[in-house]
Amino acid sequence: MPGNRSPNGAALGVSEPPKSEMLRRLGRQEITLEQYLDHCVEEAVAHIKGRLNSERLQFIRAMIRDQMTTDPVLVRYIEQATGQSPEAGKAS
Repeated sequence: MPGNRSPNGAALGVSEPPKSEMLRRLGRQEITLEQYLDHCVEEAVAHIKGRLNSERLQFIRAMIRDQMTTDPVLVRYIEQATGQSPEAGKAS
């Protein structure tokens, strides 16, 4: 409903999720998108460190990182969160 929106288009009464410090650093251009995504991968695997051997852990990291640049839903989510496309900075 148009009446339930603020002048900038945000829904009234609905707060945005808090930004992480790394996302704020990206916004201030203190880190690159690649560094931000690497941090996100490390957060994603933090709970399994020490439970898998390094080869398997590296495989999982690589799979997650690849998905961040190829999965259309993740690409869109990253673009919305960061204002940058992970596809544009895709590492080879």
